[in-house]
Amino acid sequence: MPHRPFMLGIAGDSGAGKTTLTKGIARLLGEERTTSICVDDYHKYDRKQRAELQITPLNPECNYMDIMEQQVRLLSLGEAILKPVYNHSTGTFDPPVYIPAPRAVQEEGRLIPRAVILEGLLTLFSPAMRERYHLKVYIDPEEKLRREWKIKRDVAKRGYTPEAVEADIERRMPDSTGFIRPQKEHADIVVRFYRPEGYDPDNPGTLNVKIKLKHTLPKLNLTEVLHSAYEDEPALIRLEARKEADILDITGNVTAEQAATFERIVWEQLGPYAQHFNPDLIGTFWDKGGQSYPLALSQLIIAYYLVQMRELAIRKGVLTYA
Repeated sequence: MPHRPFMLGIAGDSGAGKTTLTKGIARLLGEERTTSICVDDYHKYDRKQRAELQITPLNPECNYMDIMEQQVRLLSLGEAILKPVYNHSTGTFDPPVYIPAPRAVQEEGRLIPRAVILEGLLTLFSPAMRERYHLKVYIDPEEKLRREWKIKRDVAKRGYTPEAVEADIERRMPDSTGFIRPQKEHADIVVRFYRPEGYDPDNPGTLNVKIKLKHTLPKLNLTEVLHSAYEDEPALIRLEARKEADILDITGNVTAEQAATFERIVWEQLGPYAQHFNPDLIGTFWDKGGQSYPLALSQLIIAYYLVQMRELAIRKGVLTYA
């Protein structure tokens, strides 16, 4: 019988950094322990057809939401799927690919449920999908920053001109407002990268990040890194307690020493579950635009909650055999 995996859903607008965040989390957990899937492959129409129909891929009506929901359900039950593939470079469809059943991994005498990470525009849109995730994340960068990222990516990897990307962004704004951004309300964690004063786009490692953590999540004790060693320096890592969530704010000026202390705190609180974690594998942008401590710590925090909630689910018997 199949073993149920841990399901992580990551949503956000086009160019928000979903794939960058996902790849770092998968590398940190160990790619042999994860299955990563992009749910933007379920389009009904290719690029030419969308232009003719005047519909954007952000609109659920442009996607086979029923097939997406069905395959997310099958994955959550530990079953294999035959996933469609949309080729973003050509704007057409490639042959579907077989995704093996997300089997548990044998580790130190026990079965560890595999992590299935699903990322895309509409990952958190459907209630039928949301109920399948054990952890939900929304990526919400500052809008000007998202536009910079999208233009840079679509020109470099998808063959567009900057002008065409700008026009596409404007054309998609109503659907972004109507279908993508409301998903943020369903997320357990919201990650917002934002520009510091005097930000240099060629040095993305200096970006700041705010991470919203709902109170329903397990607690992560950061007292040491927040208050102990750096009282005589500007607060580069801050935690603000609000009614509905905690807001962790990490500046791009965080030092290597502070980042290392942060990582050590997380390792200690995860205990044996972090033995295979390698911090050298996180914090890198897709275009190799330098190492970013805020990005690395964002990936680490999500991995922390994934592991903690997975262990809680194991103890409760939620991730037993389907």
